[in-house]
Amino acid sequence: MNIGTELKAIMEKEGITGYRIFKETNIEQSYISRILHNKVNLSYLTLKRILDVMGYRICFEKISKPSKGRKGVRRK
Repeated sequence: MNIGTELKAIMEKEGITGYRIFKETNIEQSYISRILHNKVNLSYLTLKRILDVMGYRICFEKISKPSKGRKGVRRK
């Protein structure tokens, strides 16, 4: 799943619109749309600003044992 898809699901669950995110973060509506359609890679700060509006936070969680391949990256 992509970040944009995850954000859309949270927005629907919380009843938050792209317009509200725009008004509270000053992130252009066209950029928000591109994020939600997985057209851009957003920065940590931008993601944090959007999640703050939704009442969510970013959480890094250590896994017990890294998978084979890239260290610390969880594979599905």
